[in-house]
Amino acid sequence: MKKLWLVLAALAFIAGACGSGDGDSDAGSDSSGGEAGANTAETDLEVLNVAYFAEWPTPNQAGQEDGSLGDAVGVPINWVPFNSGGDMAEAMEAGDIDISYSQGLTPFANFVNNGADLKLVGIAVSYSEADNCIAQGSLGVTKENAAETLKGATVMTPTGNITHYKMLSMMDHLGVSLDDLEIVPAEGGATTAAAFEAGSIDVGCAFGGPVVSMLDSGGNVIMTGAEHESEIGIFTYDIVAIPTAFGEEHADVVTAFLAATEDFNQSWKGDPEATNATIAQAAGMEDVGDFLAGDNWFTFPTVEDQLTDDWMGGNVAKNMKGQLDTFVELGEIDQSLDDFSSFVDTSYLEAIE
Repeated sequence: MKKLWLVLAALAFIAGACGSGDGDSDAGSDSSGGEAGANTAETDLEVLNVAYFAEWPTPNQAGQEDGSLGDAVGVPINWVPFNSGGDMAEAMEAGDIDISYSQGLTPFANFVNNGADLKLVGIAVSYSEADNCIAQGSLGVTKENAAETLKGATVMTPTGNITHYKMLSMMDHLGVSLDDLEIVPAEGGATTAAAFEAGSIDVGCAFGGPVVSMLDSGGNVIMTGAEHESEIGIFTYDIVAIPTAFGEEHADVVTAFLAATEDFNQSWKGDPEATNATIAQAAGMEDVGDFLAGDNWFTFPTVEDQLTDDWMGGNVAKNMKGQLDTFVELGEIDQSLDDFSSFVDTSYLEAIE
């Protein structure tokens, strides 16, 4: 099973990412709301194609729903839902997507590691508790007994993304041998939650709503997100990425998008209830649930934070290197670049007035 898993993981690597979606284009009207500001772009670009994940609510989706984000940027936005960060990267390489919002760090790193000409230009959202592995409550799994209780366990996880990386690192940290696990690649979070609820898997690893579903079904976390950060040093966050060529041709548009997103983040932080219903509608959800209402779920680093060493000033590149080095050690990819800092471009954030 281990050999089969490694083959499947290698094949699935290009598809891995955080988030979920339907994969069909969903163009926003962007015809109302918002006002031109200092960073509004003066551009002849007819439309800005932005990739996002459905059921992954973020404050700037208040501007997706009524068109005000496009007005603030200075160009109409075509919002396109995707199933994975790997799919986003492929679409950027093909020239179909100009900005990927909330792409997973791991699939971005994997693609640039393989030669993709992309740039990381911002941090979208941090969510350590919203991405985790949930064990069946009947197993009684804890950090202390995981090495024994998980022997022979069936674990379902996506591949090539931060969820996959966190699972592998957690098992290593807890002394659980991968050879003792039956690891099944997940087709999506909903599939994982359904398998967990049916009792056909012992551990389900996912992000967002499926995590809530598995907890509601009587599951328990093996390690909290905070413990992943403090004990293993894994921080869970999504990024904003662009094709390098698009940024070179439309730098003011990229900066305007980042500036407008910051404005929506700050407005939401000041009064979440004012826009949560609108955000939920844009995200295709009945409500934003724990994502934007829980104490330990989504947080949004400010522009100032993003430019510090904790983020794009150093740690983001180190995190990419650390993740891919782990996959090399496990034999799941052949090589990792020596340095990922050239793929982190702070110039667009620095241009915000």
